[in-house]
Amino acid sequence: MPRLLRQQVAGMNIHYIYYSLDYFLDAQQKAGFKTVELVGQAPHFLMDYTGFQDTKKVREKAESRGLKIGVFTPECAAYHYLLCSPDPGFHKRSMEYFKQGIKACAGLGSKIMLTNCIGGTWDEEPGRTYERAVKSLKELGDAAKESGVTVAVETVRPEESKIITTVGGLKKLYDDVSHPNVKAALDTVAMGVAGETPRQWFETFGKDIIHCHFVDGRPYGHLIWGDGLYPLDRYIKVPVRAAIDKV
Repeated sequence: MPRLLRQQVAGMNIHYIYYSLDYFLDAQQKAGFKTVELVGQAPHFLMDYTGFQDTKKVREKAESRGLKIGVFTPECAAYHYLLCSPDPGFHKRSMEYFKQGIKACAGLGSKIMLTNCIGGTWDEEPGRTYERAVKSLKELGDAAKESGVTVAVETVRPEESKIITTVGGLKKLYDDVSHPNVKAALDTVAMGVAGETPRQWFETFGKDIIHCHFVDGRPYGHLIWGDGLYPLDRYIKVPVRAAIDKV
């Protein structure tokens, strides 16, 4: 049976946002991780739609501890920059932000940038928001290809968006975008809230799932393993059996 490799499991800095980057990296090294997911937010990494901090220094800090930044995630849920914003000026700045994120991702030595389709206003017809998501991801896919990066798109909870909240919704988006540098990401909390299972996801996407946020929930919460209600011991067997390349 295929087995997960240590470097396929990544610690994430979102849980260390009140600590320094050095503290986070030291903690991951001590815990035995080989890979981390870096969320691009203060105080660990500074970026906006005009640029970003020196990626070389951040990368060197990680590598000096035997760590690789496997995934880079620009902040995409705090409503500062939104992929699906209906305001033309806001949307343009958001697209520039995510393109900066792609460049930062490459500079950090990562091949995957994670995002979602948050941003459509609640009074907008969902179809228009969806069309904007498709167009935006095609554009980001082109930018990602130039930088040797793949954009991974996850679903979110229905409180966060009117679109792309289910595996079926993401599959339609994936097919409509149809770009080799745009793939799928699985978040177990969004999955659980939607009443879905890992098996459904891997039967739908297979190896096109290139990243997973493997967390517990009730069903909400993004909790550590054991604090929620999900049967994570069973969930983990599904991607292992699928023999995926990334988790």
